[in-house]
Amino acid sequence: MGAILAIPVGVTLNYIYSKTITKFSQQAVPDLPKDKNSGIKRLYLVSIQLVWFSAGLLTLIGFIDILARFVNPEMPKLLLLAIYLTAIFLIIRMPTERVMYLLEIVLFLNTPLILFIIIKAYTNPSINWDSILEIGTHLFKWPNLKAFAAATYCFSGYANLIVFNRVIKGKLKGWNFFVIAILGLINMFTTFFIPIGYHGSDGTQEYLYPWVTTADSLRLVYSPIERVIFLFLMFYMSISLMSVAIHWHVALELIKGSFKKEVSKKQEWLILGVFTGISVIGLIYFNTILLLKFATYWLIVRLASEVMLVGVFFLWARRKKS
Repeated sequence: MGAILAIPVGVTLNYIYSKTITKFSQQAVPDLPKDKNSGIKRLYLVSIQLVWFSAGLLTLIGFIDILARFVNPEMPKLLLLAIYLTAIFLIIRMPTERVMYLLEIVLFLNTPLILFIIIKAYTNPSINWDSILEIGTHLFKWPNLKAFAAATYCFSGYANLIVFNRVIKGKLKGWNFFVIAILGLINMFTTFFIPIGYHGSDGTQEYLYPWVTTADSLRLVYSPIERVIFLFLMFYMSISLMSVAIHWHVALELIKGSFKKEVSKKQEWLILGVFTGISVIGLIYFNTILLLKFATYWLIVRLASEVMLVGVFFLWARRKKS
C-alpha cells in the first residue's frame, strides 16, 4: 500500500514543482536576485544542500561496498573511493548544461541494457509468480512510512530542477507527467517484485543487496558473457556515478549560491576537499548494516525536505505573480 500511495503523491509533487519552477524561466535558486530576504534564502540553501550532499554520499558509499564485495574484494575501499572521487570531481565542476548532456549520453547507452535485463528477468522460467502474487495479499494493510518514503524516491528527480532549471527551455506538457507516472510505476514494481519472484518474500529480506543476487541468478547461455551480474554491475556503475555527480553538482551550486560574492577556484577546491574528508570519514565509519539503517531514516527526512521544497517554491511563485 505504501508503494501504491507513492505513485499519486510522487506525480503530484512532480507536477506542482515543475509547473511552479517554470515561473522562474531558466533560473536556478542560486541565480535568483538577492533581495531583502537574502538571509532567509541563504538559510534555505544551507539546509537543503545537506540533503543533496548526503544523497550522493550514501549512493557513493553503498556502491563502493558493492564493488568491494562482488567485484574486487582485495582492493582497499579507500583506493576505490579515490578513483570514484576523481571522476566525480571532474564532472561536478563542469557547467550545468554539460552535466545534463553527459547524463543524457549515459542514459542513452544504458537504457537498452536495462530493458534487456528487465525483459530477461520477467521471461526467465525460474521466476516464481506465486511468490509475487502472495505479496498482493498484503495490499490492504496499513502503509509503512519507510516503504512509502523509499517508493516516492523513484519520482524525486524533479527536485534537481532547483539547479538544472537554468538550462531547461520550454514548459512540460500534460503527457510528460503521464510518462513519468508510467515509468515510475514500472521502475518501482520491477525493483520490488523481481527479487521476490526469484528468492521469495522471506528469502529476499535475508539479502543485503537483493538485486545484485537476483542479477547473479540470471544466465545468458549463448552469450560471450554468461553471468548477467557483470552486465548489471557495468550499467549500475555508470548510473551510480552519474547519480552521485548530479547530487553533488546541485549541492556544489547551492553552496556557491550561499555566498554573496562569486566563489573563486581556490574556494571551490576547498569545498571539494570538505566533500573528500566527509566521504573518507563516512566510508570508514559506516559498515553495511549501519549504512542501510541510516539510509532508511534518511529517506524519511528526504521526503519531508521535498515537501518543504515544493511548498517554498509554490509560495515564491505566488509572491512573484502578485
